[in-house]
Amino acid sequence: MSLLSSIAALVLAVQAAPAPPPPVTKPPSLDERMTPQLQAAAQAVRMHQPQAALDILAPVLAAYEADHAQETRRIYCGMSLQETLLYGMMAAKDKVGAVMLPPGYCTALYLKGYALVDLGRIAEAKPIYERLLTLAPMYAQYQTEYGQLLRLEKDWPRMLAICTKASEAAAIADPAIKPMQQGAALRCQGYALTELHRYAEAEQRYRDALAINPNDAKAQNELGYIAQQRAKAPASTPTS
Repeated sequence: MSLLSSIAALVLAVQAAPAPPPPVTKPPSLDERMTPQLQAAAQAVRMHQPQAALDILAPVLAAYEADHAQETRRIYCGMSLQETLLYGMMAAKDKVGAVMLPPGYCTALYLKGYALVDLGRIAEAKPIYERLLTLAPMYAQYQTEYGQLLRLEKDWPRMLAICTKASEAAAIADPAIKPMQQGAALRCQGYALTELHRYAEAEQRYRDALAINPNDAKAQNELGYIAQQRAKAPASTPTS
């Protein structure tokens, strides 16, 4: 699930941090201190307890936001080493200063958005996802999740556009989550294309997803749905 990949990215980032040199004891980072709460919030979301997740996340987000409240540079979440380097290059190209936050802050925002969607509070979730697209513009999962939010609004052209960008971003994803992010982006595109009645293109996206994961049940089911729609179409109605 996409939720699991967020937590995996956080845990990997924390584990990858260099150990403090003895005998000096380095205080734990903010991400390390917040990890138990983030894991608890993720568990609450998995258990379909969105309000509990929001209650856990409120002080977590307050701590992160207080930590960078005085920051005047452009803020990014470094979800991986590749992304961190890329964001540094983007800021340099724009001739602006930038700071790379560890992934915990964006993970907390993502979990909050996910919980709000689960509660049907779409209007509150949308600006959170849009904030994530600014903080981590090359993290494919956040683009795909935003595309799924647009699905609820039935904005098929925008859904297709953002999920196409997600496929491009997935190319630099961590190898451990790259297939998952690629598959999610392709299925997102396929859904939008199906709603636009561009069936041939949608089928190709789902086949591409199956090439990545032959056991992708969602892609298989959507191909079956497209076949049903083709069968229902009048003979005189062309289907792309």
